[in-house]
Amino acid sequence: WSDGIPNTIKLKLRTATYDPDCTAVLMTIKVCNGKYGRTGWKGVNQNLLLGDEIVASLAKMNDSYAGEMDREERLYTVCHEFGHGLGLKHSDESFDNLDMGNCMDYTRSHENNMHPGRMNFMALKRLYRNVNRGGRTLRDDQLEIPGDVHIMDEENERLLAEFDEFAAYFSEPIKLSSDRGNDDSGWRILHKTDTAEIHEQQLGNGYSMRTSVLLA
Repeated sequence: WSDGIPNTIKLKLRTATYDPDCTAVLMTIKVCNGKYGRTGWKGVNQNLLLGDEIVASLAKMNDSYAGEMDREERLYTVCHEFGHGLGLKHSDESFDNLDMGNCMDYTRSHENNMHPGRMNFMALKRLYRNVNRGGRTLRDDQLEIPGDVHIMDEENERLLAEFDEFAAYFSEPIKLSSDRGNDDSGWRILHKTDTAEIHEQQLGNGYSMRTSVLLA
């Protein structure tokens, strides 16, 4: 993802110790895998948003379905959920046309779509081209997070306090539309196909949680 054409984003990679709870980290996309059970999903992305800005993201791969997925499908799945973590939508949602050669495309031929493609990098350029022009960055000496961005100390303090409050929503069980029934917790379905669902919950104070699910 950090070596595309056009080369839009730079990622700082860090390997962490095993975290069975896959705890979210502020201004970080955290990728986890584990045996989460026969949940009905093989991959999921959760984005905590402040307005339209992603402030934390989790991408989870469900190893409970690993025996039913070959290497190509596993690579496709992790690439797909990471792409959602960057804010990307699906490139295409038809299984019956030619593969687009990127992991945000719906496909039955995972070997053709295991990596991001030029279309994804162009979309990232549109998403992120103005992010740093206002000088809004987070200093590494103020928060232990990767980033090249500087925010006022008081804004750091506010973000940390709010993150501690809203990050608890990451640990809520991931429910599919078929599980929700008369769920009145504020979740709504933004998009649904035979193989994927996107849900959103308004949390208050400008925050929301958006969950993209790749169904098993």
